[in-house]
Amino acid sequence: MMLLVTTIILSLLALSALLLAPWSTQGERDRDAINRALYHDRLRELAVDNTNDAERAGMVEELQHSLLQDIPGESAVRARPLPRWVLLPGILLLVAVSLGLFWQTSSVNQVQEWRRVVDLTPELMKRVMDPQAEQLTIEDVALLGLGLRSQLEDHPTNPQDWWLLGRIAGALNNAEMAAQALTRAYQLDPQNEELKLDYAEFLLRSSNPRENLRGGELLRELQHSGTTNVRVLSLLAFNAFEGQRYQEAIDAWQSMLRVLPQNDTRRAVIERSISQAQAALASGASTGG
Repeated sequence: MMLLVTTIILSLLALSALLLAPWSTQGERDRDAINRALYHDRLRELAVDNTNDAERAGMVEELQHSLLQDIPGESAVRARPLPRWVLLPGILLLVAVSLGLFWQTSSVNQVQEWRRVVDLTPELMKRVMDPQAEQLTIEDVALLGLGLRSQLEDHPTNPQDWWLLGRIAGALNNAEMAAQALTRAYQLDPQNEELKLDYAEFLLRSSNPRENLRGGELLRELQHSGTTNVRVLSLLAFNAFEGQRYQEAIDAWQSMLRVLPQNDTRRAVIERSISQAQAALASGASTGG
């Protein structure tokens, strides 16, 4: 930005100099000096010439006549250009119009807003990470997303930023950006189980059946790794129930009941879900029979 502004200023200065140059009277002064030098030089030649006085007088008169013809007349003197300061308002108008057009067409306001968002990003990141901090508004979340994209331009191999960007894009209902960000984060850090779980959940909620299958595979990988994460079991049960794999859903919910404390309020919801799956399983068995 600074380079662009400097270039514009130098260009305006150069243009102003070009406007002033034709009004200079330096050329007329140089011409008079040359004529005088030639006149005196010719007089010296005549003084040493071997001509008689009458011829020399005629030549001097002819030389003076030629010099007078080369001197501007009275009308030319009156047509002398105006003083340079008269051009100052025009130059100032040129500068004002040029800067105005630059301001309107160069997206300066957008660049300034972008810089403000970049400066705010570290503070917004701290608020996201601190559960005691003030909750971010939707506008704050959108600003944080813009700031993260700017950071990732400079540091594209940071999986945490990609992960957070994916979660933000999901909160803003930008499915395309969420998919790209979470996929990139998982590619950079495939051993992170929490990241893997977020990615699997996103894939399960996709309208693309192929992505749903991939999400189920990731969940089973997490389950086979020995994790007792309630969220993993919940997503497995949900995915199985949606796919009408009722026995698989029942097994996942029963695993959740073994993990949850007896006073956990989620137990009642899980028990009702098991009853629904058992009823659907029995209905399918009797229909098949």
